[in-house]
Amino acid sequence: MLMSRRNGGVHRAKTWQIGFFALNDVAVNFYWMMMTYMAFYLQGVLGLTVAITSFLLASLNIFDGITDPIIGFIMDKTSGKFGKFRPFMVLGNIILVLSLVFLYMISYAHDVLVLPLIIVCFIIYDIGFTMQANVTRSAQAVLTNDGKQRPVFAAFSTAFSVLLAVGISLLVSNLLVPVHGGLNAAMFRQFFIVVAIASVVCTVLAVIGISGKDNPGIYGKPPDAEHKLKFRDCINILRHNRNVLMLIISASTDRLFSHIASNAVVMVMVFGIISGDFALHGQSSMFVALPSMAIALLTIIIYARRYGQKKTLLFATKGAMIANAVILIAFIFTDPTTLNFSSWSVFTVVLVVGLAVRGGFSTVGSRIVIPMIADCSDDEVHRTGKFVPGTISGLFTFTDKIFGSLNTVIVGALLIAAGYGDMFPTPDTPLSSAIFIIAMICYCGLPMLGWIINLIALRFYDLTPEKMKSIRDATL
Repeated sequence: MLMSRRNGGVHRAKTWQIGFFALNDVAVNFYWMMMTYMAFYLQGVLGLTVAITSFLLASLNIFDGITDPIIGFIMDKTSGKFGKFRPFMVLGNIILVLSLVFLYMISYAHDVLVLPLIIVCFIIYDIGFTMQANVTRSAQAVLTNDGKQRPVFAAFSTAFSVLLAVGISLLVSNLLVPVHGGLNAAMFRQFFIVVAIASVVCTVLAVIGISGKDNPGIYGKPPDAEHKLKFRDCINILRHNRNVLMLIISASTDRLFSHIASNAVVMVMVFGIISGDFALHGQSSMFVALPSMAIALLTIIIYARRYGQKKTLLFATKGAMIANAVILIAFIFTDPTTLNFSSWSVFTVVLVVGLAVRGGFSTVGSRIVIPMIADCSDDEVHRTGKFVPGTISGLFTFTDKIFGSLNTVIVGALLIAAGYGDMFPTPDTPLSSAIFIIAMICYCGLPMLGWIINLIALRFYDLTPEKMKSIRDATL
């Protein structure tokens, strides 16, 4: 149990600590966003087929999911000189850098060695990613237990994630691809250098942010004999903590379908083929970013602090569904080839407004889930007396990534069924009815399904502000 609760206190963090620690999520998301383009590297640079590429990327996510509860379990048993969380942040980031260095050297290897080397690099990458990413969710419980302060992390995370998404899209579509003449080996190497440097800087700042909280004065000593942590506790949590299970279902399906919508191949089909110019992807991000961030921040800062995190997630889900429907109607009933940011057409206006609203509310959904995991950790302390934020985070990300592993598989399967089994569509691929239908299914149809599942799951999630207050009062 948290020591601060045994002492009868509510522990809070300074605003700068929350902001700095939110950069840990940015540090790993730099790599995650780069990996969304990995299909082009594996297929275009290393010469793998669409089927093998899709299988490899799906396998990476599955293996990634398996390692999450293991790393989380180890994290909960850790309490050393440098804290519980900081060693995982630093070591994880170092491993990430090394894994990508090896990956981009594979292009010089013999053809026979390419596939085994890719698998090794992916395994190394996954271990590093899991170590650092798990900290973002698990350390929420020690950062603050103030119900009104936890959404502040989501606000910082929202702002950073929007800026990161815009920055990466502009970097790739408007700078790296034009400079290097396509998604080639030189482009990917320069992409990696930028990502690695930025991620290291974010990690250093995040370590500074959590350092004052990463100590036994907050999370207490390791569990005693009465509350000794066992690996079977992972199964018991899923079986007996309904709130954890419902949040996992909600977030995992939401993640799967939103990641399909933002898949790099889908972006190529939507902007490069249907609208006719891949550079429009980066340009649209410039116009969408600020209003999207404003919607997300206002929703989190005002709505979440007043009504709690569950109601905020429900509100954001409904808002995203409405905007998504508008976007789909625009693609079907207006002319997507009129997308232009110098002379604005009806389609351009509708798309930008729709993307801004959908993006803002989608960002709220993905960001507010992180402090909700901390609520689940508090609920588990109340239920069993065990402080296991790493294990809960590991279970969450395990199922999250198992679902997420279907991202590339679903896109690849749709393309193979449409006759694109040898090569992913590129901006030079001619527009066809099959491309249009697949793009709309991925870009608008599947995200809608994810939000519907989200609404159903949240009906059975009961960690409201009132419930959290009773939990805190009971553990004082």
